[in-house]
Amino acid sequence: MRRPCLVSASQTMSSKRLDTIADYTRHGYALRVDCKACRHTAVLNPLEVTLLCQRRGWTKQMAGVERRLKCSRCSSRDIRIGPAFGP
Repeated sequence: MRRPCLVSASQTMSSKRLDTIADYTRHGYALRVDCKACRHTAVLNPLEVTLLCQRRGWTKQMAGVERRLKCSRCSSRDIRIGPAFGP
């Protein structure tokens, strides 16, 4: 029977902070937006969201952006934003 190999936390988790849209751009992540109401998912380019925030005078802090965006399918503002992983 093979035993599981223990991996240190430094090897499994990153310490990148993603507090602003600029952090997503700097680290090469896209924005994944999940609607809690209808379960629709969208992947957005953080640079485009940054430009939208600049044009409208919005904050670039993720908590502020999360309050401003809404689902394109059901128009709910009950969304969650996080990094999009994978291709």
